[in-house]
Amino acid sequence: MKFRRIAAIVLTTALVVPGYTYVADAFGVNAPSGVDVSTWQHPGDQPINWHAVKADGQSFAIIKATEGLGYVNKHFAEDSRAAAEAGLLVGSYHMGRATSDPRLQAAEYAAVLRTQPQPSLPPVLDIEYNDGVSPAGMQAWIRAFVDELRSLTGRTPVIYTYRYFWENEVGNTTEFNDLPLWLAAYQSAPPTVLPGGWDYMTMWQRTGSGRVSGIPVDTDMNLFNGTDSQLQDFVAGTQLNLTPVDVPGIDELAAFGQANPKLVGAILAAAAGVVAVGTILTVARDMGIDIGPAQALVETVQQLIAEGKLPVGDLQNMLANGTYSVGDLIILLENVAKFAG
Repeated sequence: MKFRRIAAIVLTTALVVPGYTYVADAFGVNAPSGVDVSTWQHPGDQPINWHAVKADGQSFAIIKATEGLGYVNKHFAEDSRAAAEAGLLVGSYHMGRATSDPRLQAAEYAAVLRTQPQPSLPPVLDIEYNDGVSPAGMQAWIRAFVDELRSLTGRTPVIYTYRYFWENEVGNTTEFNDLPLWLAAYQSAPPTVLPGGWDYMTMWQRTGSGRVSGIPVDTDMNLFNGTDSQLQDFVAGTQLNLTPVDVPGIDELAAFGQANPKLVGAILAAAAGVVAVGTILTVARDMGIDIGPAQALVETVQQLIAEGKLPVGDLQNMLANGTYSVGDLIILLENVAKFAG
């Protein structure tokens, strides 16, 4: 399946241009669409054809720059240059790891940013792993990283996260809701419940399994909450006040917006040996999830059970809460599987 006219974000080391506030046509049918990529989109070091990505209707590309301390994406410089030459607006993100110094991570990220073509989208802090750090510790870590990155770049960073993680691992703090939010929510319609006191999303990561010409494997797909001109304002540092409106749905993602207790219950029952793992597939299909994503979910659960890494505590929290979506569940399990790998 292909998703056109969706959207994303990223960064630069240029100074913020003082801006103003106004209301946008949020997530309209012509909302700018973009991808975000990392080494996962380079299987066997295969290059991305960025001209094909642009021709497939994408407006921007957010490229992973750094992670933790000491890791720089080996494809960052080439992807940034080639995407910019293809006419895409480029950006980047840093994946934070809270067990090492936040200020050193911010400094390393800022240094790498200086190599990216300009103009670029605001810098992004990707925060989706806690590495055993408490919610209070996560809040202190984010605060230190954001303060240092602002000092080094003069720019206000974007926070990338997903609802379950922010509410449970960051304590659902509202301290950072003055920063733009890039929310991962795998579903057809914009989520109506946001974490952390945010009133709206600036960016929406709509799926982790989009297909775009020029990228050899699945990739994340994003929508910018505004228009093309407002996306340019965002690059310049204008703080946008965006309000949500309906966006055309994607049929394949419609089931992902459902509450997930039935599916979580089946996973926990399978992990306890009460039912066969195949029951998960049956429940997923009964909920309207397409066969491909349903099978992928079962395979991920089987992998995590076999490795003793299934996040039982998180699944029990989801089951007790009852309001998290199938998309939230998929993001949680995929992240655990990636970390375990």
